[in-house]
Amino acid sequence: RGLATGALRVGYPPSMRGIVVPALAAVLRKHPGLALSAEEAIVRRLERRLADGRLDVGLGYAPARLTDLDAEPVFDSRLVLVVARGHALAGAESVGVKLLAEEPFALLSRGLRVRARVDAHFAAMRLAPRVALESNAVATVLAIVRAGLAVTVLPEPRLADAERLVVKRLSPAPRSELAALLWRKGAPRTPAAELFAAEVRARAKEDAG
Repeated sequence: RGLATGALRVGYPPSMRGIVVPALAAVLRKHPGLALSAEEAIVRRLERRLADGRLDVGLGYAPARLTDLDAEPVFDSRLVLVVARGHALAGAESVGVKLLAEEPFALLSRGLRVRARVDAHFAAMRLAPRVALESNAVATVLAIVRAGLAVTVLPEPRLADAERLVVKRLSPAPRSELAALLWRKGAPRTPAAELFAAEVRARAKEDAG
């Protein structure tokens, strides 16, 4: 019953893969006849594609940069420190940013929104992270951290590929941003897009609670 056929085009930034993939999987389990298209890209590109009608729904931030998009806040995007289980900081309740001055970092590439947030937080503390590796792929960053070769700072919730990793709060805490479902203003919302949005909201609520 329900959505027997149809298509759903979803766009999201790499840092939100951890919440998007389970939502897409839930949609497919409920409606295996749907044809899903998932595009991972920077938020600026996703906003343009959504505004042009090439995506049905997107994940990004509120407020949206483009005025012809509606942004529905769904969770706080908080930056956290991620280290390997055997790392010396893995047992700490929270980690002061200044303690990280000599740590090698694996970070997302410059030009990505998350990287700008990380750099801004360190700059406010008059520090610069010692970058051992930059990548536009979250999976690559986490693989280096998992190997014990670096630490990283990435957003919650539902950090993707978190096996053998430990998440720690930073002190002082970086400024959070509102992660949001993005919709084309005035455009009809397909049942498949509404179903995906409901799954994202449900998972965000689980993480918050």
